[in-house]
Amino acid sequence: MATNGYEAGLKMIEELTTNAEQIQDEELGEILGRNAGTEYLRGFLHGQTEKQLFKKHVPIVTYEDLKPYIDRIANGETSDILVAELVTGFYLRHA
Repeated sequence: MATNGYEAGLKMIEELTTNAEQIQDEELGEILGRNAGTEYLRGFLHGQTEKQLFKKHVPIVTYEDLKPYIDRIANGETSDILVAELVTGFYLRHA
């Protein structure tokens, strides 16, 4: 019986990794569809949702790059600055 669980786990991993590029592309499309109207992405994509535009125009950033936007949300502005969903809280992690 443990073998069946092991085999099922291997099958799931194989399914997820065989089409990783397609799955990631679909996920990016869904994220862009939900968040294209945010202030942050409008600055780069002007409301467009094409994945190639995202890859070409949206830079890789660090937390420090996003901190001004996060601070605005933490100070009471609407969360659609960064994400379409309602941000209900922030968690601090101390190293």
